[in-house]
Amino acid sequence: MDGPPIDKTKHFKIQSFAMNTINSLFGWILALGVLMIPVLCQDEESVITVCQEEDNDLRVDCLLEPRHNYHTDYEFSMSKGQKEIIINTNISGIMPEPKFRHNTFVTELEPYGFRLTIMSFTVTENTTFICKVTKIQKTLSVELDSIEPCSAISVFLLGYPWLNLLVPLCILQLWEAF
Repeated sequence: MDGPPIDKTKHFKIQSFAMNTINSLFGWILALGVLMIPVLCQDEESVITVCQEEDNDLRVDCLLEPRHNYHTDYEFSMSKGQKEIIINTNISGIMPEPKFRHNTFVTELEPYGFRLTIMSFTVTENTTFICKVTKIQKTLSVELDSIEPCSAISVFLLGYPWLNLLVPLCILQLWEAF
């Protein structure tokens, strides 16, 4: 009843390979899950971001997805106390505040959203920024000392969230190298 002798080193190598594969797969799934949380669970604060550029321009990104079958209207405004000030809009019949007519511009972001740039502007008090896209409105309250400088890489990743999927691949490659 004795079978052929079992090669314990071969058995150990197969078991070790299987465990390494399972560990790699688990690590990949865990890293991917952690990195996808911000992309899949956009909240109020990730829909609107405010930052100060190096040249002192203020940038407001509004990542609201417009409703389908509608003309995409946008409106950027800010509120200081009880007064709402329109900064820029493409809605006919609504005019921005005179001081913002010639020093602001809006660019469309991919896959959706809009970026407002206010040239040579700094926030001097606590301010609420309001973004409206095709009748959907979101707000972000910004405290005077909490405005971060704009980072090129974070803005790039924010505009192209699928690039976050490449990060776990790099981690996995480094992990397997050791």
